[in-house]
Amino acid sequence: MRSVVVGKFVPWPPNSGDKRRTLGIVRALREQGEVVLVAYAGEHEDAEPLRAEGIEVRSVPLRRRPRDLVEGLVRGRSITTARFWDAELARVLAQACTPDTDVLVVEHVQLLPVARGLRARVRVLDMHNVESSLTARMAASAAGPAKLVYAAEARALRRIERTVDDVDVVAVVSEGDRDGLVALGSRHTPVVVPNAWGEPDPLPPAADPVVSFVALQSWAPNVEAALWFAREVWPRVVEAVPGARLQVVGREPTAEVRALAGPSVVVTGTVEDLTPWYQATRVSVAPLLTGGGSRLKILESLAAGRPVVSTAIGVEGLEDLVGRGVVVADAPAAMAAALVELLTDVEAAAALGLAGAEAVGADHSWEAAVRPLLARLHTLGAED
Repeated sequence: MRSVVVGKFVPWPPNSGDKRRTLGIVRALREQGEVVLVAYAGEHEDAEPLRAEGIEVRSVPLRRRPRDLVEGLVRGRSITTARFWDAELARVLAQACTPDTDVLVVEHVQLLPVARGLRARVRVLDMHNVESSLTARMAASAAGPAKLVYAAEARALRRIERTVDDVDVVAVVSEGDRDGLVALGSRHTPVVVPNAWGEPDPLPPAADPVVSFVALQSWAPNVEAALWFAREVWPRVVEAVPGARLQVVGREPTAEVRALAGPSVVVTGTVEDLTPWYQATRVSVAPLLTGGGSRLKILESLAAGRPVVSTAIGVEGLEDLVGRGVVVADAPAAMAAALVELLTDVEAAAALGLAGAEAVGADHSWEAAVRPLLARLHTLGAED
């Protein structure tokens, strides 16, 4: 089977949820035959480890020139779609889609204009989020001009998602996203391909009462989460556990996030290796107030043997892990209480973390996650 995948970025290093999901899909297709990955590459992306796995990578720089943005806006009629339009990427993708291509996978609805009109025996849209719902949530929590921009973008994305007609299969990360897409009026019945993880490798228990929020710290929902947690939850934790320390770990922290640094709060910025930070962590948090899809960082924390305290939104798509490594608490007082309990009971935190690692290994492997997609491809004749 010959597959072509177009993604936002070359998924190496796999240092974001977007990259990890794309990498999981690409590797699963590589097990079925030849794979060509077409994606943008910046100074921090490296294609060589993927090529060493037998994955052909064709990349172009993400330039975001004014003329590309204008053309992208005309083609996609949304701001985020315009940001990922580049005529060179479209040309490289068209060259990769030779007549013998069995499967074409488009990662993210925003890349649909790049793949428009290209043929394959089976065409797949992999939706990391129902983007219109995510953007609508951001509009609901925003203020001023940003609220108007998010609301307009949500409407534009809703139109795209409702009228997707250039693909044969739509994949989503959770049953909630599937139901949300159907509610929008999509003609597709999406296949659920949950986010997943590799082999868990739980770390020894942490020595100190350290809490970590690991995420891309420039993404609006993560920024909102970091600010809310630091202001509404963390003071309650420090009051109960005076030696507690918060690590806000992740790339590209905004000025607001950097300003959170203080006596009990460390803001790291980009780190080359997360292992030392997880080694120091007793409990992770996923304090998201908006968002969509499901959270690969929860799987990452659990795979390292670190329990997670999350909002209900934070654990969307991974509800089976509640009680198996994840504690849900939405109100500031409830979240603080859950954290204090785990920070002050080393054995309980370690046991919950190990339960999470076992759950990830048993139920959230990529082999299991992609099975429904491969079955759908087989049904549609991609492997004939």
